Amino acid sequence: MLPFLKNLIGLNKFLLGKIQDERLYNEAMAFMNSNEFNHAFPLMKQSADLGNKHASVQVAMMLLKGQGAVCDWHSAGEYLQLAIAKGISNVHINLGMIYGIGGYGLKRNLEKAEFHLNKALTEDGDVDAEQMLQMLRKKQPPFGGKEHIRPKLPWK
Repeated sequence: MLPFLKNLIGLNKFLLGKIQDERLYNEAMAFMNSNEFNHAFPLMKQSADLGNKHASVQVAMMLLKGQGAVCDWHSAGEYLQLAIAKGISNVHINLGMIYGIGGYGLKRNLEKAEFHLNKALTEDGDVDAEQMLQMLRKKQPPFGGKEHIRPKLPWK
């Protein structure tokens, strides 16, 4: 009887967490639709941290753009990796771009950039990835030249 009760309590906690992460996600989206990013970001981050896979992508994009938080490409990359692990497709192109450009707390890594751009092309079917791969291999901007250290500032 005790294992049954433990399983039932665990299921209740799981379901309450799902309800809460959806509520937070919906509230955050409402703030985002009103361009109130300072209110949206903490809610979206809570939802992502509770396991909402769509919130993980939104948090990453907000961190990339500095919406409601400072630009932090390193953390954005972590949230994009989390989204991939949860089965979200079409984020490899973003990882390829940020690793290829570098900055805002993320060190440029051309090998990781090429890996993710290849994944974007082969797994996600993103046709833009092919052109980015060519630019990366030829070290054309934004992938070529010296890496620019970018301060962690919000985008305007």
